[in-house]
Amino acid sequence: MDLDSIRQQFPALQQQVNDHPLIYLDNAATSQKPEVVINAVERFYRYQNANVHRGAHQLSEQATSAFEAARTTVQQFINAASEQEIIWTRGTTEGINLIAQSYARPQLKPGDEILLTELEHHANIVPWQIVAEQTGALIRVVPINDNGDLNLQRFSALLNDKTRIVSLTHISNALGTINPVAGLVRQAKAFGAIVIIDGAQAAPHLEIDVQRLGCDFYLFSGHKLFAPTGIGVLFGRKTLLETMPPWQAGGEMIKRVSFSGTTYNDLPFKFEAGTPNISGALGLAEAIRFLTALDRKALAHHERALMNRAVELCSAIPGFSRIGNPTACASILSFQLSSHHQQDIGLMLDQQGIALRTGHHCAMPLMERLGLPGTVRASFCFYNTMEEVERFARVLEQISLGRSFAVAETVSEQSIFDDSPFGREIRNSDIISQLTPLKSWNDRYREIMQLGKQLPAFTSTMKREQDRINGCESDAWLRVSRDDKGALWFAADSDARIIRGLIALVLAALNGRQPDEILAFDIEDYFSQLNLTRHLSPSRGNGLKAIIEAVRESARQASA
Repeated sequence: MDLDSIRQQFPALQQQVNDHPLIYLDNAATSQKPEVVINAVERFYRYQNANVHRGAHQLSEQATSAFEAARTTVQQFINAASEQEIIWTRGTTEGINLIAQSYARPQLKPGDEILLTELEHHANIVPWQIVAEQTGALIRVVPINDNGDLNLQRFSALLNDKTRIVSLTHISNALGTINPVAGLVRQAKAFGAIVIIDGAQAAPHLEIDVQRLGCDFYLFSGHKLFAPTGIGVLFGRKTLLETMPPWQAGGEMIKRVSFSGTTYNDLPFKFEAGTPNISGALGLAEAIRFLTALDRKALAHHERALMNRAVELCSAIPGFSRIGNPTACASILSFQLSSHHQQDIGLMLDQQGIALRTGHHCAMPLMERLGLPGTVRASFCFYNTMEEVERFARVLEQISLGRSFAVAETVSEQSIFDDSPFGREIRNSDIISQLTPLKSWNDRYREIMQLGKQLPAFTSTMKREQDRINGCESDAWLRVSRDDKGALWFAADSDARIIRGLIALVLAALNGRQPDEILAFDIEDYFSQLNLTRHLSPSRGNGLKAIIEAVRESARQASA
């Protein structure tokens, strides 16, 4: 395998981030795109842009031909029996919702059972909760073993004559567990259940044969398979799809419409209302051609080697603990460092050009089962190198040598307000004069961390549920006090260093002000002056917004 040649085909991998070569280890969230895929999308909009199936002109005929050829490419990629079994969707999430509403909702009755597992992504949980509420069906959940394997004995035990639907992931996005789906499908079919497989994580790494698996539905998303966002695939057995009513209505999914009644279109168009994502389908087909032109066994061997090396190096890091150790595991490494919150680890790695994911990974029930607020997740792809894995481990080791915050257990309730310098010795004007001369984000980051250390720490008993800040990915709490002049004073804490630092910036601006002053203060302009907005990821940015909104809500209540 010519790894250098493969990497050269991915433009994003050639860039620098924070003055370091990008090391992209967030492949379970979305993959980078090769040049041929980018060119395919661009070529469509430059030279082929027309609606499909409807035009009487040559451009539309060309677009239609390419669009339907893309469907054939997908059919061959997963070995479906017919192109009619390939339904275009926006992604795996939309596909599961389609199945839940179009197939399951008309079929299920009170007392019928839907079998899920603790490994599922929210997209394979919430749609079934909704349809269970609509029909009176019951959800049963297969537990996992402590190492992250699915508990196969419990799976077998939970199957019964009431099991109507079994919906499970092929590969866990949080732990990398590879489920033995072919055997699980056979067991479920023996009870007459319909089986849905979430293949979002599997399609980029495993060779999929839906006829061999024997499942009724299989779903995956293009954006994890080196293709554009907003395109996905729902495979369904033709005999089932033909019995299912349309989920969405509009153009394309009809043969004839009148006010006296409508005749629906044939498969697959019955489920493809409106103008489809034509460029996305063409990009997905190009991504599949790119992938299948490579030696997939060699790619899989390389990914296993990357994973094994990462586990070997990281296991020697003080405070490192791997979360889950499945018997069969994809190239997904979830872990924690005892010295740092996962959000801080993600930020520190990002400053070294290393991109990965932190948090609950849209798998909150799994995190609850593990007793964790979240993990750090490094997910590897065949375009990653052994040198990148080794640099990732070296940086992680350096982070592990840092110190965590000590939590005081003897401070008084009032001291968290009285001992805070923010709003007294340190105001927003001081922050601006302190941070704006610093040209480097790394320098500003260090200063923000130092400010966060000056926040008085809450004791464990002070971290009350009613004071939790909703919408902040890390755990954070806010308390408010009002002095005899009517001014509001805030105390806040978080288990993430970066959030503590951002809290310090907010309190420097708003502590000790009257409620009306707080509501009138232009916090967005304040952060713009600090030149911090563009450095806040969506998760950290949303956390900051949640903190600000909690402060403003306290001010609104005080001024009412």
